Amino acid sequence: MKNTSLFSLRSAQPILLALLFITTVHIADAQVIFQEDKNNFIRLVEKQNEADSDMRANQHPFTLQEQDVSAILSAIQVVKNKNTSTPLFSNEQVALLATYLPEALRTATAQQDVIFALSKEKRYLAGLKTQTYYVAGSIFVADDQLNILIGEFDKVTNKAYEMAYDPTSQGLVKYDFDFGNRKQAKFSFDSPLSFSAPGIALKTKNRFDWVVAPTQLALATTKREEKFSPPNRENTPTTRDKSISATLSTEDEVIARFKRLDALKKAQLISEKEYAQKRQQLLDEL
Repeated sequence: MKNTSLFSLRSAQPILLALLFITTVHIADAQVIFQEDKNNFIRLVEKQNEADSDMRANQHPFTLQEQDVSAILSAIQVVKNKNTSTPLFSNEQVALLATYLPEALRTATAQQDVIFALSKEKRYLAGLKTQTYYVAGSIFVADDQLNILIGEFDKVTNKAYEMAYDPTSQGLVKYDFDFGNRKQAKFSFDSPLSFSAPGIALKTKNRFDWVVAPTQLALATTKREEKFSPPNRENTPTTRDKSISATLSTEDEVIARFKRLDALKKAQLISEKEYAQKRQQLLDEL
């Protein structure tokens, strides 16, 4: 009997370990806006009540334009050192949030936040291998500003564990994400940020995990460029054009355009016929 019990405990160890690692995002009454798999989603959730320092009602529902979302998210950079920075959001992540965030904010109540977890692939060993990373956080509108709380950046997946417990890649591994908090956490995101567009700033100087931005950044940027532009510049790219084009590789841009088209189809914003036509256009451009 003793041996049988010991065998049962030993045989249960992998399951117990799996439960420790494969954690679940427990979100009561979450409203799904976008869901690709267990670890790629955009949702609406009720604001957390535990010790948040700013529990005023959000400015929801709110109308935000897709081009403004794209301009804001594309302008946020994580500073690695004096000479190097990397985008907080990949082109594909920007495309998904630009497509679905306006819908989420139009649907949200004053007591709801938008939360997100989105993956990206990085190549290494001369492109022979890839590694998956996640960015996660929450977004809401308050005081006529878009507020972005960064919970995770470059959260890396454990490929060895996924192979052990999900060898057929059925999406069984579910990660636990930090979506940020209005009250500063002890181990919150703390990498310095830089911004390549006007009006974007940190909520407070001592917090790198809370970014605020004007809700009409694309319009504000255009007006600012018109005001300060030199004469006879018809064929001269703007500062914003140079900044964005410098960060876009051809491969990433193509992937982002296909991903965005798929997102529009899933959101039923275009018909099957329109989807097929646009997809063929993208294929013809390759």
